[in-house]
Parts: sequence; structure tokens; C-alpha cells
Amino acid sequence: MGLIGLVLMILDPFKIVRNYVFKPVATLGLAAAEEYRARKEKSVTTTKNVFLKLLVVVLVGFSVVWASIFLYLYFYYSYMPSVLHVKDVHLNIRECKDNAYDCKPYPTANVAMTNHQRFLMVGQPYKIVLNLEMPESEHNGMFTVCGTVKDYGHVEVARSCRMSMLHYKSDLLKTILTFVFAPLLVFGYREEKQLVTVELFSNFLDDSTHPATNIDITIHCRDIQLYSAQLQVVANFTGLRYLMFNWPVLSALIGITTNLFFILIVCVLSWYHWDDTEWISDIRDRYQQIVKGVSKVAAMEQTKAVNPLKDTDTPSKDWLLDEE
Repeated sequence: MGLIGLVLMILDPFKIVRNYVFKPVATLGLAAAEEYRARKEKSVTTTKNVFLKLLVVVLVGFSVVWASIFLYLYFYYSYMPSVLHVKDVHLNIRECKDNAYDCKPYPTANVAMTNHQRFLMVGQPYKIVLNLEMPESEHNGMFTVCGTVKDYGHVEVARSCRMSMLHYKSDLLKTILTFVFAPLLVFGYREEKQLVTVELFSNFLDDSTHPATNIDITIHCRDIQLYSAQLQVVANFTGLRYLMFNWPVLSALIGITTNLFFILIVCVLSWYHWDDTEWISDIRDRYQQIVKGVSKVAAMEQTKAVNPLKDTDTPSKDWLLDEE
């Protein structure tokens, strides 16, 4: 330091360069450096705040969108029933004991309409159809199919009978079709059979007091021939269910957008409510007032407990003074 001071004294004995050149330049440089550092810290803080706000907005938006999708899916699966239920029908000849007069040996079957739980929704109309796969035989003529819907207690809920038959084909048409499809018939790619559809119920409504659990199928024809039988329960959608089933993408967009709109309204109102801190200040002030009031009462009670005769001593002394 002595050598540096000596050099400065020789070069600038009157401190002109130091006071009017070096010092202003140094002050200006330090001020610029300080301002740059403050701006840098401010920009870093601003960047952090912007990044945090952006992250919060992205997380909230992601949560809101998925909440809207989840609500729509929950509504869809709770509101929309299954469209089609298919049950195999295993027909057997009814056994008549002791030649009962009210018993006829017709093909019958009992089909369960439950699968560990009810699959018919209350208030939803259904179409119940019986599909019969029958050979084109001369024995198969006109026949009647009856269906009886029963509940858990085997009480009859609904009954319907429908008449049906094979589609008629003349001998000439049969001969022509046989010659045309002979290769397919020979190799087993085609069979001489028809699928007969019998609509038992066109608009069946399940009752909540007597829910349908079984349906008895009876074919009133002894000589009927068939390969297999299937029972189909098809839901007849109307109104909102019809729109949701036939236009699923459009319904999903409308439903998710509606849920998103209401959830965003709730989020915005909640944000403004929690952002307003006046109610927190009011609660804090009331709490302080209550604490001060309790502390004053406790202090007064403590004072009375320490000096219980303070109030009674004063009138006694005044009485003694009066007596004197």
C-alpha cells in the first residue's frame, strides 16, 4: 500500500485525476453493475414466477379436462344400458305326467334374463326377439311361439304369442337354387335352411316392483324341426339415449365441453374467493379481539383471587375515619 500511495502521489500530487476521473468512472461503473445485477435478479424472479404460474395453469387445466372426461364417462356408463343381450335357447320336449289334460308335449325352454345382476333397466323399452334356425323341410309349417316373462317368485309379468312360418319357395325355385348353389352345398359352405325371426315383445318395460328374471319359451307345434334358437333383447333407445348411441362422438364433445364449462366457472369463482384476503384479515382481527377479551377477563379474575378483601377494606377504613 505504501508503494502504491507513493506512486499515486508522484503521478497525481493534487488528486485531480483521482477525484475527477477515476472516482466518477468507478462510481458510474459500480452503479451500472449494481443496476445490471438488480435487473438480472428481477428477471430471474420474474421468470420463476412466470414458470410457476404456467406450471400451475397447465396442471389445473390438465386436471379440469380429465375431470370433465371422467364425469362424462361415468354419466355415460350409468345412464346408457347395454344395447344387445343374446341368450342361447335350449328347447326340450315338455314331459307330461299321468296324461294331464292341460299338458301338451310342446318344445319349451326357460331362459334366465339375469347375469349375476339385472341387465334390464327400469323405464327403458326393450324388443325381445326369438331367432330360429330351421331347415327347409316339409315338416316345418306354420307354428306359434309364446313367451312368458316371470319375476323372482315365478309370477307372470307379461305374456305374448306370435305366429310364424318359413318363407315360401316353390318347387321350381328350389330346383333352380339347388343347381346354382350345388358346389357350395356339396362342400358345406351353404345349407338349406332359413333364419326365422319372431318378435315376441315390441316395447317391453321392466317393472321395479316385479323385475323380470326369466322368460319361458313355448313353441306350439309338435313336429317342428330346428337347428338352434337364440333369444335377443334389444334396447329401443329414444331421446337422449338415442342421440348418445347414434352420435357418440358429437355427444361426447358436447358433454365434455359442458362439464368443462361448469368446472371452469367453479374454479374461477374459487380462485377469486381465495385470492381476496380481506376475509382472512377479518377473521384474524376477530380472533385477536376474542383473545384480548379472554385475557382481560382472566386478568380480572386473577386480580380478584389475589386480593379478595380489597373492595371490603376501603369502606371499613372510611367508617373508622368517620368514627374518629
